[in-house]
Amino acid sequence: MLFRVFIRGCLIALASLVCSAGCGDDGGFRRDAMGPDAVAMGTISLAWSLRDLSDQPIQCDQVGANTVSLQLRNRGNLSGVAASLSCKNSPSMSQLLEPGLYDVSFELHGLNITLATAPDQRAITVEAGRDTPLAPIAFVVDARGGLVVSLSAPPLTTNCKPVGTGAGITGFTITLSHTGDGCAPVTFLRSRGAMMLGMYVVNCSSPVVTTCIENDETLTVPSMQSGSYTIHVRGKVGAADCWQNDDALQVPPLGKTLSQRLNLALQSGISGC
Repeated sequence: MLFRVFIRGCLIALASLVCSAGCGDDGGFRRDAMGPDAVAMGTISLAWSLRDLSDQPIQCDQVGANTVSLQLRNRGNLSGVAASLSCKNSPSMSQLLEPGLYDVSFELHGLNITLATAPDQRAITVEAGRDTPLAPIAFVVDARGGLVVSLSAPPLTTNCKPVGTGAGITGFTITLSHTGDGCAPVTFLRSRGAMMLGMYVVNCSSPVVTTCIENDETLTVPSMQSGSYTIHVRGKVGAADCWQNDDALQVPPLGKTLSQRLNLALQSGISGC
């Protein structure tokens, strides 16, 4: 009996040692790290994809996904094991597991959020010295969110009043680019409180100059593709682009909205500013 306990302890210590040497940044286990002493253990491997609500393929970055989390429940001893795989590295292999019959559940995680789940896979046999491929899975994620921005020219208290009492801005241009996709031709709804003031349609190749947007106004896109964007705002004084902002924006998925105040910076050395 003591001998069996000793052997079991050695196997657990071996699994810990091999995983610490073989588990890399991809969040999975490197097949080439499995030495001859790992034959008493097994692994599972998984391939996955991400789809939006229209069944179109999407990338991990688009919805802020970073890990695929697996919960493996061993039917033999009722123990649970967790595996965390990098979202970008499909397919990936788990750490070493005790042989047995497992039920496996799946979650797609972002920063402090569960983005999606996939159906469980049950009665998965893990064999000593072998890798068991699971059935490929697809996570379905709502890859749309909203954006609300406001514009401010600190330390001044107003954007549109003449220089001396305000920033003296007479007009604005706005462009928006989606990382990897280029120009995002969204339509901003321009409002002050509940009062609708108009719309601004983004045209990256030929930005339209609109009237001055005051700092108590909001520019809203109710629904757009989630992901990383860069906004380019130019506040004009006459014909000169005197004020600017080039901020990165991360529009969230799951129908959530990013609200952000964008501070404009005065450009020195430009004639007319």
